Amino acid sequence: MDMFESRKKDHIRLSLEERSQVAPSLKGLERIRLVHEALPEFAFQDVDLSVQVLGQNLKTPLYISSMTAGHTEGQSINRRLAKAAEAQGWLMGVGSQRRELEDSGASSEWKELRKQAPQAILFGNLGIAEVIRSPVGQIQKLVESLEAQGFFIHLNPLQEALQREGHADFTGGMKAIEKVVQALSVPVVVKEVGCGISVSTMKRLADVGVQTVDVSGLGGTHWGRIEGFRAETESWQSSVAETFKNWGMTTLECILNGNESLVPCQLWASGGVRNGLEAAKLLSLNVEMVGAAHPFLKAAVEPLEESVMRLMRVWEKELKLALFCTGFRTVAEFREARAWEWV
Repeated sequence: MDMFESRKKDHIRLSLEERSQVAPSLKGLERIRLVHEALPEFAFQDVDLSVQVLGQNLKTPLYISSMTAGHTEGQSINRRLAKAAEAQGWLMGVGSQRRELEDSGASSEWKELRKQAPQAILFGNLGIAEVIRSPVGQIQKLVESLEAQGFFIHLNPLQEALQREGHADFTGGMKAIEKVVQALSVPVVVKEVGCGISVSTMKRLADVGVQTVDVSGLGGTHWGRIEGFRAETESWQSSVAETFKNWGMTTLECILNGNESLVPCQLWASGGVRNGLEAAKLLSLNVEMVGAAHPFLKAAVEPLEESVMRLMRVWEKELKLALFCTGFRTVAEFREARAWEWV
């Protein structure tokens, strides 16, 4: 458990460092321009960001992506994030619940979180390596301890292979996902952690019943870099991580490829999204939900959740302005129209 705590603290510290971030020029969103409407025939205040996703009525298609869990510092961060998400009506994914698989007392973190944010829309989270090794009933208990409305399964082969404590054996992963999708009491969303998901993998996931995929592509925090920084200076992990520091498919590439191939699943987007305008660009590509982690982690290390809420309100205004200036009152109308062009 000491090793677990140390690793999670390393992850927070390193993910806040600029060297862990992919260069913004690599993510490609500057190639997308939303088409300006000079005369929208309605008021800015009439723009409605509400959406219905996975049976939930949400105030916005923006969500806080999964970050950290299972240690003292993570508890305070999650508390601020969850209280802000509850206040603003955002969906939030919690960090990995892996610790609870080995320490039943870890469920107290979620009970306390629920006391702090009883109405928050929270999604649980577990890595594929743990999903493979865990009985479905044990995963269902993770859902129950959080009182989760959904569940993320995250895929992270590059991170696991480079992490000195990693479990880089994903044998049987698709079958394990199928069992969880069939048995869990809440919707399951399969996501990457920053390297993207190919069309072939999206289709394989759809074939086993996965209805929603968060492509989480290259563009923001790079977990290969982080594990390289955690490794000993002269280790193979450090050297290989440097070689693979820009490994992955961008979020934009994943979404465009998925749309072109008509993949039979709903697509969510995260990975390097840094403001509401970038979120709008992705939504214009018929994405259902757009998530971000790094900007909200930076805000959540402040002592009050007001810092997180302030940032969330800015993103909402940016997204509303993008809809207003393209001539759309609702997110649904905006997503269905091709409101963008290549630059």
